[in-house]
Amino acid sequence: MFSDLLWGSPQWISVAIAIAVVLLGLIVWNYVTGWRVGLASAAGARTAALLLKLAAVILLLICLLQPLRVGTRPRPQANLFPILLDRSQSMAIRDRSGEPTLHQRFTAVVGPEAAWRVRLAQDFDVRTYAFDSRLESVEALELVEPSGETSALSTSLLSLADRFRSRAVAGVLLMSDGNLTDDAAGEVDWSSLGFSVYPVVTGTDQSIVDLRVDDIRVSQSDFETAPVTASFSIVSEGMDRDDLVAQVIDVASGKVVEEKELRIDRNERSKDVSFRFRPQSEAGTGTSSVRFYRAVAFRKADRELWATGEAVYEASYQNNDRWFTVERDRGPYRILYVSGRPNWEYKFLRRALETDAEVQLVGLIRIADKQPKFSFRDRGVSDTNPLFAGLGDDEEEAARQYDEAVIIRLGVRESEELSDGFPRTDEELFAYQAVIIDDIEANFFTQDQQLLLRRFVAGRGGGLLLLGGQESFDWERFSVSPLGELSPVYPPRRQTEALDDIYRFELTREGMLEPWIRLRENETLETQRLAQMPSFRSLNLAGEVKPAATVLATVRGRDQQRLPALVTQRFGRGRTAAMPLGDLWRWSLRRQPGQSDDPAQAWRQITRWLTNEVPRRVECRVESMDDIGQSVRIVVTARDERFQPLDNATVDVVVTPLGGKPFTTKAMSDSRQPGTYTMDYWARESGGYAVEATVKGDDGSEVGVADAGWTADPAAAEFRQLGFRRDWLDRIAEQSGGQCIDASELESFVASLPSRKVPVTETWVYPIWHRPWIMMLAILCLCGEWGLRRWKGLP
Repeated sequence: MFSDLLWGSPQWISVAIAIAVVLLGLIVWNYVTGWRVGLASAAGARTAALLLKLAAVILLLICLLQPLRVGTRPRPQANLFPILLDRSQSMAIRDRSGEPTLHQRFTAVVGPEAAWRVRLAQDFDVRTYAFDSRLESVEALELVEPSGETSALSTSLLSLADRFRSRAVAGVLLMSDGNLTDDAAGEVDWSSLGFSVYPVVTGTDQSIVDLRVDDIRVSQSDFETAPVTASFSIVSEGMDRDDLVAQVIDVASGKVVEEKELRIDRNERSKDVSFRFRPQSEAGTGTSSVRFYRAVAFRKADRELWATGEAVYEASYQNNDRWFTVERDRGPYRILYVSGRPNWEYKFLRRALETDAEVQLVGLIRIADKQPKFSFRDRGVSDTNPLFAGLGDDEEEAARQYDEAVIIRLGVRESEELSDGFPRTDEELFAYQAVIIDDIEANFFTQDQQLLLRRFVAGRGGGLLLLGGQESFDWERFSVSPLGELSPVYPPRRQTEALDDIYRFELTREGMLEPWIRLRENETLETQRLAQMPSFRSLNLAGEVKPAATVLATVRGRDQQRLPALVTQRFGRGRTAAMPLGDLWRWSLRRQPGQSDDPAQAWRQITRWLTNEVPRRVECRVESMDDIGQSVRIVVTARDERFQPLDNATVDVVVTPLGGKPFTTKAMSDSRQPGTYTMDYWARESGGYAVEATVKGDDGSEVGVADAGWTADPAAAEFRQLGFRRDWLDRIAEQSGGQCIDASELESFVASLPSRKVPVTETWVYPIWHRPWIMMLAILCLCGEWGLRRWKGLP
C-alpha cells in the first residue's frame, strides 16, 4: 500500500520534521510534567490523551506534505468483454425435478437491465454472442432460442481469439453446459487464447434420465450368411431396471431390418447389442453401393411415444437414434480362370458364380497341348496341326499357327478379348481383379507372362489363387519361376509323388477366425459341417510355409500327418493363395443333405476374398474431419490402364443429400499425391450423403465412376452426455487463467474486475490530504484528548 503513495510537497519534509520534533517534544514534556504533579490515578487516561494529541499533530503535519494516492484502473470502453451464450439443443434439457433448464437459468440473469450488466458496461466494451455450430453476434441474449445441433465451443472461442487478436480483451463470460462437440479429445490448449475465460455455473445439479445409442461399429465380411455386422452400445443414465427395444432401420425403404428386445438392470451402465444382416437392394434406390441405416433404441413402454417423438420419461429422444453407412463394393469383378485341361472344377465354379451378379468369370481352358506340324510316319507331309486337318484351302493360312496349344475362351465380353491366349500386356491383364490358375504347368506361361503375373499381384494389387492338379506345382520348374515366388509355400525338400491316401479337410484356428472361410455362424456348427464333408484323394505335396504366409486349412491322411490345404499371404499390394487339393470337385458331387449349397457358397466367398481389396482405376473415399461428419474431405484416386497415377484428369463430384437436391462441383488435384483429387464439403443438415465421382482423361474419355457416402449426425455429439459438464468448464477456466463464477455472484465478480489484470489501464491520482476524513480524524483525536482531560479532571 505504501508503494502507491506519493508526496505532493516533498520540499516541506525538513520543515515538517522540525515542527514535529518541537511540537511532539512540548506535548510530551507537558504531559510528563503533569504526571509529576501527582495524578497517578489517572495515568491510563493521561496516556490515552497523550496518544490522541500526538496522532492529531502527526496527521496535520502529514497533510503539510500533501500525500497522494496513485493507482491504475481499466480505461473506460478500451477493453472488450464478450459474453458468450450457448444456444445448442442440449441447453434445453429438462431434468426430472422440474427445475428450469440451463438455458432458462442463464437468460433470466443475462438481460441488459441486470445490475451486473450495467456495471460491466461502465468500464468495458461489452459484446454479446451466441454460438452453436458457429459464432454469431446477437443484440438480445435473453431472446436467443436453444435450437442449435452442435456446441462448437472450442471453435467459437478460437474464432473469438482470432477476431480480436489485435484488440484488448479483458475476459470472456461464458454461459454453457460444457458439452463440447468439437474438442472431445481435449486437443485445445486454452492458455493460447490470450484472454481469461470465466464460465458461469449454476448452484444445482441436473437429475437426468436418459437412454442413448453410442459407439456404433460396422464390419463387413465375405461370410454370406452375415456380410454386415452392426454393433452398438445402449447407454442408460438414471434409469431403473427396464425392458428395451433395439432396431436397425433401412432408411431408403423405412423398413425395420431387425429388432431385438433386451433388459437393462438398475446398476447396468450400458448394454451391447449386435445385428447381422445382408443389405437388400430395393427398387428405385439406384445403382449406388452406399446404403444408409439407423440404429434405434427406446424403452419398450415408450414404443408409441417413440413414433411421435415426444419424450416424456427420458430427457430427450435426440440421442436414441444414430445413423450409419454401409458401403458394399459394386462390381463387376472380373476373374480370369486358366486351366490346363477341361475339368469338373470349372463347371462347379461357374455354376456357383452364376448367382453372384457382381462377379464375372472368364475362362481360358486348354483342350489340346502343342502338336508337331508334321510327322515322318505320315504318308503325306502336312505343315498344320493334325487336330485341325481338313479346314480347307481357304483356312490354310490360319491353320498353320495351330502348332501351339489349343485354347477355348469362355465368358469373354468381346471377340478380341484373349484372342491371343493368356494376356501379354499390363493393359490386358490389369482389366481383371483376380486370376485362378488350375492344373497347368508353369511352362505354359512365358517368362514375360510370369513377370506380368508378378506385376499384376505386387503392383496392381490383384488376387491370385493357385489350385492343385496333375500339372500344378511342378516343383522342379515351378519353384525357380516367378510363379514359385508368388506361391505362399515352398517346394518340398525332395521330389516326391503324391500319395494315394484319403484326406480329411480341417480348418486351423486362424481359419476359424476368417469369415470368408467359414460357412456357419459359430465354431460349433462349423465343426459339425467339416465332419460331414467328403474326403479327398488328390493332393500336391508342398514344403514349408513361407514366413509371412498363414495356414487356414489342413488335411489329415491315414498317418494323421497334417499337410497344408489352404495357405494365404500378402504379396506387395495384392494377395495370393495356394490350395494344393486337386479334387475339390468331389465336395460338389457328394453334397450331404442340408449342405447342398455349401460348395457354391465357399467358391463365392473365396472369389470375393480375392477381389474385395483389389484397387480400381477410380476410387472414392470420404475422410471425416470431425466426429459428427459435418465437415468431410472427399478424396478421389485415379489410375491409368497400367494402374499408374493419372494426372491432368477432370474429376466431377456430385454430392446428394438423402432426399435432397444434388450438388455438383469439381475436385482439385492434390499436389502432394499424384493421381489424387480432393474437395472439402460441409454438411449443413443431419442425414445421409451420397457421393459420385466421375473421372475423365485429358482427352475427354471417361476413365471410371466411383461412389461413397457418409452420415452427418450432430446429435450424436451434442447429446452424447447430458447435464452440466463442470469438469470441462473448470479445465477451460484453469488453463485460460480465469475461474468459474456462480450465477448468484455475478455482481461481486463484476465489481472485482477493476482490481484484476486488465490489458488497457489508466493511472489515477487523488490527494489524501484533501479528503474530509483526514481533517475529521484529526479533530476527533483533539476532541477526544480534550474530553479525556475534562472527564478525569486533568489540567
